Amino acid sequence: MSELSDRILKNVRAGAYEDAYRIGNEVLSKSREDADVMAAMLELSAHLRSECMSLAVQKMDCSQQYVSLENLLRRVNELTGQDMYGSFESK
Repeated sequence: MSELSDRILKNVRAGAYEDAYRIGNEVLSKSREDADVMAAMLELSAHLRSECMSLAVQKMDCSQQYVSLENLLRRVNELTGQDMYGSFESK
């Protein structure tokens, strides 16, 4: 595991999703070849998806927190090539 992917995962586990995204975006914008960083970003997307689903179940899917998490999930998905359900989009 690389130092950057480790930092991403620590941020994910701490709930600092924006920080995790910022690190991953910076690395992957230069090269998508970093498998460790991509794996960490996939974990970030899974956490965000889970948080969004949890808020939706609680009928909080119109809250600012939900909207913010969903917007971040969309940005992460652009990097990972996933759709909102975690499936990989065919290109």
